[in-house]
Amino acid sequence: MARDVRIDETVKYLEKEGFDAMLAACNGQNLFLDSNVVFVFSGVRPIAESAVIIERSGRSTLVITPGWDAERAAEISRTDDTLGCDDLADGIERALKKIKLNPAKVVTVGLVTLFAETAKKIEKVLGGKRPANDGFASQIARVRNADELAAGKKGTWIAERGYERLREIARPGMREFELTADLYCYMKGMGAEDNFLLLSASQHNLAVRASGHRKLDVGDIILSEITPCYKGQFVQICRTTVIGEPSPLLREKYKVLQDAMHRGQEKAVPGTKVKDVANAINDVFRAAGYGKYCQPPYMRVRGHGLGITSDRPGDITDDSEVVLEEGMVFVMHPNQYLPETGYLMCGEPVVITPQGAQSFSERDAELDFIPV
Repeated sequence: MARDVRIDETVKYLEKEGFDAMLAACNGQNLFLDSNVVFVFSGVRPIAESAVIIERSGRSTLVITPGWDAERAAEISRTDDTLGCDDLADGIERALKKIKLNPAKVVTVGLVTLFAETAKKIEKVLGGKRPANDGFASQIARVRNADELAAGKKGTWIAERGYERLREIARPGMREFELTADLYCYMKGMGAEDNFLLLSASQHNLAVRASGHRKLDVGDIILSEITPCYKGQFVQICRTTVIGEPSPLLREKYKVLQDAMHRGQEKAVPGTKVKDVANAINDVFRAAGYGKYCQPPYMRVRGHGLGITSDRPGDITDDSEVVLEEGMVFVMHPNQYLPETGYLMCGEPVVITPQGAQSFSERDAELDFIPV
């Protein structure tokens, strides 16, 4: 099991560095751009400040707040023990006494994410500040296991069904927020645990944004960034949809984004640096005459990691030295502002394979339109 692999890696680290245990804590937020250390070690998505204690022996204890959430957590946690409490520092102190650990020989992960008051109380329990390795969980979870890959694929299926729903119900006169609310509820009904959803429309978009009160109109280009979470795995698809028949110019320019996506996928094999993938994508835009637009404010990144397991490989930028590994998962999106058409979106969640970055999507992004 992947849990055993990650616990084993932690044990080896503790033995090498001379620590008796690791205390990995999080603030309860489950963010699609970040790693949740408690989820990595326990499989539990906490709703408040919580922690996992991993001993050098390999035994692990989940300390969960609030106390009434302990029953749910214990049922699904992969840890050996689960302790519910209403004060995280108190719970950690009880757990350390129970397992008879020397607080002076503990290394911490993620204390910086907690409320300052909580972090100070935990440091007091530990007898002072302890060595920290805050990127440890994200690093050991950088490659997804089979269950996580399966959950990512199911999350993508939910995202695609959400996008199908958008194409079914979006009509002139509908407000952006009405469309977004429908999609959010629709995907929750299909099993999405959460959803980060940006959706906006304009005749000439400068970027995608949160939905507002604007009414959709014929000729609008709807931009949607659909990011559901399923079993702790966030995925993201980026889509561009026109209300009415797209112009030949818009079709021509959208193909540049599709070509850039394909070039990036081909380049993204194990052993390749992230910057080389980003530059392969940028080269397509440069060849089309848009070299000066391959930087902010015309675009941000060519993709990014997806939580809550790990945020690796991080942002897909032309200066990232991170080396891709087989099994890494991230969203690749050559989203781009073009002066003739405005901002356009094209993106898929991908997994790194020896053949390149393989999309989770059943149907990769196309320039879709809604007949009127």
